[in-house]
Amino acid sequence: MRRFDLRWVARLRRDRPVVLTAHNVLPHLGEADLELRRRVYAAFDRIVVHTRGGVEQLERYGVPAERIVRIPHGTFDAPPAARINAPTGRTLLFFGLIRRYKGLDVLVRALPEIPDAQLVVAGDPLDRVEPVQKLARELGVADRIDWRLGYLPPDDVEKLMDEATVTVFPYRGGESASGALATALGHGRPAVVTDVLGETVNDYGAGLVVPPDDPVALAEACTRLLTDKAALTEAFHGAEWARSALSWAGIAEAHERLYADLVGRVAAGDGD
Repeated sequence: MRRFDLRWVARLRRDRPVVLTAHNVLPHLGEADLELRRRVYAAFDRIVVHTRGGVEQLERYGVPAERIVRIPHGTFDAPPAARINAPTGRTLLFFGLIRRYKGLDVLVRALPEIPDAQLVVAGDPLDRVEPVQKLARELGVADRIDWRLGYLPPDDVEKLMDEATVTVFPYRGGESASGALATALGHGRPAVVTDVLGETVNDYGAGLVVPPDDPVALAEACTRLLTDKAALTEAFHGAEWARSALSWAGIAEAHERLYADLVGRVAAGDGD
C-alpha cells in the first residue's frame, strides 16, 4: 500500500469499518519505509494477521492489542480427486516466487552437506538467480540442481509436489505467512523452514525449524528428514494434520465473526 491509498481508505472509513489483512507485517528485506507501515496500520479498524508472531510484530508497531485479530492462513490443497502419497526418495523442493530474502543461496550452500539429495528450484525469478547458479558451480553441486524457472501452471505444481520428498523454505525475513508453504502443507509435504515461518510447522509437527542464514543447521535438518524414515513419516502426518485443521471453511467463519462483531460495535457507537 502506498501513501495515496490511505486517502481512499480514510474516505471508506467515514461510514463503515475497514479491515486490513497483513500477510507480511514486516517489510521484505530492502524495504525500509517503516513510518508508512505505521500510518497504514493506524488507518484500519482491525488488522488480521496469521501468526502469534505477527501479533507481536504489530504490537511493536504500536497497534493496540484490541485492534489485532489472528486468523491462520489456510492451506492450498491438492484437488479433491488427487491422491496424496507419503513422501519417498531424496528430492528437496524450493518452490514459489524467487526472491533474495527467501534464502535460496543458503540452501545451495547447505547442499554439499546433504548426501545424495537432488534439489528442484521451481518458480518465477523476481530477483536474479545467476549469482546463485554461479555459487552452485563453485561448490560443485550444479549437477544436483534442476532449475524449473518461470510460471508454473497448476498441473506442474501437482507434479512437483508429488515428486518432492521435503520442501524447503530458508527465508531470511519479511514473512509471517507463505502461500508456497501453504501449498506444500496442502499437498501433504513436510517442510524445513526457518524461524521466520516456524510457527505453523511447529504447531502441527509438519517438519523442522532452523535459524535463518545457517546452512549447517539447514543441512542437518534436511538430512534428518531424508534419512530418518520415522521422522519423515511423523512430519508427513503433521502436514496432513495442518491440511485438515487449516480449512478455508473454518477461516471463512472466523472472518464472518470478525465482520459481524465489528459492524455491531460500530452500530452501537463503539468503534473499538
